Amino acid sequence: MPGGLSVERRGDVAVLRMGRLPANSLHLALLGSLKAAVAAAASDAGVRAVVLASAVPKYFSAGLDLDEMLSLPEERREGHFAAMLAVHRGLASCPKPTVAAMGGSALLGGFIVALGCDWRILGQGAKVSLNEIRLGLSPTYAIIRLAARMASSQGPVKETLLLGKTIGSEDALAAGLVDAVHPPESVEAEALRLAGRLALQASGAYASIKEDYRRGLLGDEEAAWARSAAAFRSVFGGAEAREGVAAFREKRKPRFS
Repeated sequence: MPGGLSVERRGDVAVLRMGRLPANSLHLALLGSLKAAVAAAASDAGVRAVVLASAVPKYFSAGLDLDEMLSLPEERREGHFAAMLAVHRGLASCPKPTVAAMGGSALLGGFIVALGCDWRILGQGAKVSLNEIRLGLSPTYAIIRLAARMASSQGPVKETLLLGKTIGSEDALAAGLVDAVHPPESVEAEALRLAGRLALQASGAYASIKEDYRRGLLGDEEAAWARSAAAFRSVFGGAEAREGVAAFREKRKPRFS
């Protein structure tokens, strides 16, 4: 598929593998391919589970492609955020088991995509983050609520959201933000093993339980996503976001007033 995504079948498991060097930055082509591949797997009767993986050793994904995003007129930049959330929601609403094989770090929007999966396996030494605050931005309400309610420990969640920290693999596991940690070279194999087990479950029951579990985390999803979209428009258009993104691109510390 275009956009740096390959699709492979391992029996009844579909493996969607991102391979956009150097860090799987989420540009519109990759996001579009991901959305289409998830939808295709969801509707394919021969697919009973999905693994989302990376062919880039150090990264699952470093988040949205800010260079592409900022090359667009301001009124079109929200499209990247919307496309990323569409991938997250496509994974979350997929009736089949979904597993994120994160051999490398999943940062910012990369972790938002991973949070759409039912299960997350992280490589030892890799990191996750929702530290958009460093860019003068916010992951927005729906993702914040999802991470906070999913976590067994609020400390690491608050540290990434409010202090802008990245979370190491062991802390992410202890906080319940990932389900398992393995050596990076074995993460995809472990994800495939888990997907194979999940593929044996009663598919109708799994889909029903998955939907109810998600509803328990987010409540009124449509209201949550609408609130998130409005928040992104408001925050992204502000002076803090302009300074934060500029500092990120220029590899310097932001100067927030």
